[in-house]
Amino acid sequence: MPALTAPTEPKPKRASVAADLSWRLVRAEGRPAESVAFEESVVAFFMESAAILGVPKSVAALYGICFASPEPLSYSDIQIRMNLSAGSISQGLKVLREVGALKLVRVDSRDCMTPDIELRKLIEHWITERLQKQLSAGQSSLKTIAQTVPGGRSAAATTLRDRIKALQGWHDKASAMLPFVRTALQLG
Repeated sequence: MPALTAPTEPKPKRASVAADLSWRLVRAEGRPAESVAFEESVVAFFMESAAILGVPKSVAALYGICFASPEPLSYSDIQIRMNLSAGSISQGLKVLREVGALKLVRVDSRDCMTPDIELRKLIEHWITERLQKQLSAGQSSLKTIAQTVPGGRSAAATTLRDRIKALQGWHDKASAMLPFVRTALQLG
């Protein structure tokens, strides 16, 4: 005799893993279906975009839920809408405020969050915090790698030294472009 199982609610069809996860992160209880569907779509969009930048999915989901709301959201509003732990929400909101992605506003004597939709600030922060740190770390890594190239005059050793020099050149060019990118962002 087959085992009895409780019927499960069919999961909505989603285009991606992030969209599938957004369905589980956005709470629907007692809220209009259209609002929930919109929030799920926006959260999924930001979660997919975050993967490219190396941003944690929960942070992207929090930005998405704030972005999808026409009014600023308080911490408790976000807790009601998101299926995330209190710690994840608190940490994620802190990160988003630190990078300038969310602005703190007062609404009826409550602290609320609203998205800062000026992309320039987010990109500038990403360049400063991520790219610059990676380039700095990369410089010392390249020096270490260059010291480990096998010695000798063989064709293989020469090829490897040439490749490391090319890699250092790419790195130097990327580092040299950063000030120009920062200046361009400030002009925008």
